Amino acid sequence: MQNLIIFIFFFSYNLFSEDFCLIHNILEEDKIINCKEKQLLFGYLGFESKKNILKFTFNQDLNEYVPLSYEPEILAYIRNNCYKKSLKIKTITNFNKKSDKYVNEIIIECRFKS
Repeated sequence: MQNLIIFIFFFSYNLFSEDFCLIHNILEEDKIINCKEKQLLFGYLGFESKKNILKFTFNQDLNEYVPLSYEPEILAYIRNNCYKKSLKIKTITNFNKKSDKYVNEIIIECRFKS
């Protein structure tokens, strides 16, 4: 009986966990039409580089560090789709031995504004 209660709890929680919108490439603006107002939005931008350390610039308006290599694109995406108060920008860098390059992924999390 106790296992059934735990199963129902996690199952019902899982139903609400999909209340977010996902954009695999923020450079493709036309994929955002399915998002709802104030829905949690995750936008991704992936690219390769020869350097493992990216240069960042601090944007005072957003109070966040923005990667310099895609700054205009990221700022345009944020300006068009995000509420600034809920904004978080994360950068993940991993080394790919096969291609001898660094794979970078920028993740932008915010609440969607229409």
